[in-house]
Parts: sequence; C-alpha cells; structure tokens
Amino acid sequence: MKLLTGLLSCLLALFGCDTRPSVTSITRASENGVDVLFSKTTLAEGAATFECFASRSGDCHYRVYEEVCDAGADACRQRTLEAFALAPGKRHRLEGLPTDVRHCVTANADGACG
Repeated sequence: MKLLTGLLSCLLALFGCDTRPSVTSITRASENGVDVLFSKTTLAEGAATFECFASRSGDCHYRVYEEVCDAGADACRQRTLEAFALAPGKRHRLEGLPTDVRHCVTANADGACG
C-alpha cells in the first residue's frame, strides 16, 4: 500500500510541477459563419509557437516585433524580428525572443497588422 501511495503521489506531482508562465492567444474572425482567420499563439520563456488553423487567403501571415522607445521620443516604433506565413494545419516555433515580444496575425499577405 505504501508503494502504491508513493507512486500515486509522484504521478500527481508531475501534473502540478510545471510553473513556467505562458500566454496563449487565439485570433479568430469569421464572416457569415465561415472562418476568415483562425490562429493560436503560445508565448513562454523566450519562445513562441504559432499555429494556423484557417485563413481566407490560404495562409496566416504573422509578424513578430518589439516596441522600441527612444528616450525623449513622443512615440515608439515597432522593430520587426520575424515575418512569415503558415498554411492551415502548420506550426512554427521561434526561440530566443525578448521577454517583451509582441506579435500579430492577419489573413492578408500585405502584413498590415499590429
């Protein structure tokens, strides 16, 4: 009985020991009940995973960027770190990202997002 209890305790501990913070965002837009854009992005510890589920144009277009604010400047500017497109059903992972990274996704190939 002690062995069973010990094994159960270890198993339960495995499910609760992941303390890494992560942020998941879902972007979904539809028109007349049809998905125009459906995407999922997960950011955790300097890495990001991008998943495209549907896009009217055939690809989800992503831009990964950071805000750069110069001292004394009235406005910040966006510095693109990576731009890419994914077909529905595809996944892309980036690592080594800054902690304040931002992203946007659109169905348009012109990349006009964010």
